Amino acid sequence: MKKYFLWAFALCSFSVHAQHADVKIKFIGAKSNEATIILPVENTYFWPNKIVKKFEADSILDLSLNVGKISRVNIVSNFKNYIFYIEPGKSTVELDFRKNALSPILFKGANAEGQVLINKKAYEYFQDAAMEYSAADTTAIGLKAKIESDKEKELNRYTSLLDQKKISPSFYQLAKNELDYFYKGTMSYAVAHFFFSSQRPNSTVKFKKEHADLWEELYRNHSFTDSQALLTTDFYEFARYYTEYYKGVYSQYQKNVKDDRANLSSDELIIRTYTGFEANFKGKVREYMLASLLFNEAYQEKFPKMLITLTEKFNEEYPNNKYSPLFEDKIDEIVKFHTAAKADYTSEQKFVVDYARVNTVDELLGKFKGKTVFVDLWATWCGPCKAEFEYGEELEEFLKANEAEMLFISMDKDAADQQWKDMIKFYDLKGYHIRTNAALQKDLIDKLWGGKGYSIPRYLILKDGKIVVDKALRPSSKDKLYEQISSYLMKKEAE
Repeated sequence: MKKYFLWAFALCSFSVHAQHADVKIKFIGAKSNEATIILPVENTYFWPNKIVKKFEADSILDLSLNVGKISRVNIVSNFKNYIFYIEPGKSTVELDFRKNALSPILFKGANAEGQVLINKKAYEYFQDAAMEYSAADTTAIGLKAKIESDKEKELNRYTSLLDQKKISPSFYQLAKNELDYFYKGTMSYAVAHFFFSSQRPNSTVKFKKEHADLWEELYRNHSFTDSQALLTTDFYEFARYYTEYYKGVYSQYQKNVKDDRANLSSDELIIRTYTGFEANFKGKVREYMLASLLFNEAYQEKFPKMLITLTEKFNEEYPNNKYSPLFEDKIDEIVKFHTAAKADYTSEQKFVVDYARVNTVDELLGKFKGKTVFVDLWATWCGPCKAEFEYGEELEEFLKANEAEMLFISMDKDAADQQWKDMIKFYDLKGYHIRTNAALQKDLIDKLWGGKGYSIPRYLILKDGKIVVDKALRPSSKDKLYEQISSYLMKKEAE
């Protein structure tokens, strides 16, 4: 059995006196052979502080940590995110990804039953829970009662384990904090849902005084000064909703000021959120919230220029912070993006002639008669779309060698026009380009998705002006995709 060693040094969670912890992680039945280990930063949950490691089917990852009294470790693999609170000593984690596995999680070490319990949450995201609660009961009294009842039931399980001395007081407090912010976030988002839904034209949803009172009660009774809350999964989103929705949009609504966020640029939105965090938080919480905002915005790869300025400002205010070095590569990418945007288009970056006036799919396809074309439907806001650009160079070489063409169709709206053009340069997207107008986008949605919205990335293969494959493989499929395209090459017929 092969072993891989990960030497990582997590800052102490509850004590300045670091102690040693060895964790063996075994993966069973994993389809993906990649695991991400997320470690705390100064006793806070900060996603960029991670180690990504490949493993084989029969392998064990050995994780060696310096911890305090207890430390949070997240393991992300095969589309699942696990939370463990590790104490000094030796622990073993078995993650079984097989369908119908009797024990998906086995833990040997301190707080074993608590470790399994905390990974049995019904919802991974409190936003999903909020939507179900708000659909089940539209009254503020009923909503609050149900959420608090469910929270108490979950907490009682940990209380029972604590009473039986099966978990430590430190583990219990961390689990309690995790539940607390999950359900606070759920309640805040549910109330926000009622508010924003009521603002839509012709909406039948009512935002009543009882909802407003519940929102006010939730935040009035909360202090944003507890640094231990920064180790929970949901604190950041809960606190962000406080500044953006409750203190921001709702407070303005009470003054009869309309929500203007739709009219703001990405830079203006980021500045508003950043200054909101500055005004509403203090001390360690403020530093954490600002750092998390900068990372989250940079991670989306929309490349807002203002992030460069705000990161410089953050580093000046917190010169010894441990956060910004973990996402400085993302800020460097933003600098490169805006440098690339100043350059001219290359001869291989071409726009469909008169593209703004192309209103139908047939009209667009007619421009590519006599050719084999691989089509990439994407948008500047689509992360998975942009992730596939990594495989573009090899695809371009294949298409060029086989006298085939590349067509990029952007589903972006008019407001993203410049962003679309800049991304063509930054990602060096060789081929033909078109951004859909409203008519063309509607026709695409009708023909490809049956008029029921759309999902991207999506890929097509055209031959002689007609769609011959409406769900082609992704560029990351490489040889399998090239084989798929080869079946429709025009030059084969010529030969």
